[in-house]
Amino acid sequence: MILVIIGIQLIYGTLANELEDECLYGVCQPAATHNFTIQPFGSGKCTGDDAIIDYILNGYNKLELPGGGHVRVSVEIWVQEVSKIIEITSEFELDIYVTERWTDPSLAYAHLNPCKSNMSVDGRTILEKIWNPHACFVNSKLANIHSSPFKNIFLQIYSNGSIWHNYRIKLTGPCSNTLRTFPIDQQRCMLFYESFTHNHDQVEMEWIDTVPPITIMKGNITLPDYVLVDFSASSELRVSSILNAKIILLQVYVPAYISVFISWVSFYLGAEQIPSRTTVGVNSLLALTFQFGSVVNNLPKTSDVKGK
Repeated sequence: MILVIIGIQLIYGTLANELEDECLYGVCQPAATHNFTIQPFGSGKCTGDDAIIDYILNGYNKLELPGGGHVRVSVEIWVQEVSKIIEITSEFELDIYVTERWTDPSLAYAHLNPCKSNMSVDGRTILEKIWNPHACFVNSKLANIHSSPFKNIFLQIYSNGSIWHNYRIKLTGPCSNTLRTFPIDQQRCMLFYESFTHNHDQVEMEWIDTVPPITIMKGNITLPDYVLVDFSASSELRVSSILNAKIILLQVYVPAYISVFISWVSFYLGAEQIPSRTTVGVNSLLALTFQFGSVVNNLPKTSDVKGK
């Protein structure tokens, strides 16, 4: 299709949208009036952000899908920190930044002579007034947006209608802990991110293709008992980790070996050293029992170890 533009006539003025009067307890007040001051091209002035926001939101329907059909939402994740991996409850905690990008033609404002090609707006209020995919980690156990000192929500609207939504969240997700090869087994933790209010035909969630979909903000994320080996993005966000074998050897195996070696001392004592041999044997047995109880209390209730 070839579109030939003969001319554009710009009308400078103030548009007023009058609403019905609001009454409360029998007292009526005049309705709020929205004033849109749109500066025409060639006037030497540009249209401010507040005027553009009021203009594009006037008559906007946030329940209508952008473009009236299929919406593609690009997702990017920045991993700030992996706080801990809990073996008892088979879960992990992490802090991440989630970025969503989509295009809403109804919010385009390039024709309004804007001062800037993009606007940073209050994400808490504007996001409730426009369409958004309402995406979340559907298999998370707990998720909270950081609110110190304010809600960590960033929203930017571009002149072509592109939306950039970013927020920082702390969440708890499930892990598939298998201890069949303890202590050299690998733990896999997965998170599924999708739209909660729209099906796949309406909203398609996809990883961003211009940059790596997952970025580690720190050079090296370390945990006391685990070594993180991989962050991958396929149909889900996957975090793979392995137990720190050095710590397990020092905390579990070495004390057990020492207790066993000490118990062998009784074989080198003479037959007449009955009290000494009894003391060594009983203390070694108590040490092994205590060590076994300590290991069991710090591992999930599973039959994997017992089965092996």
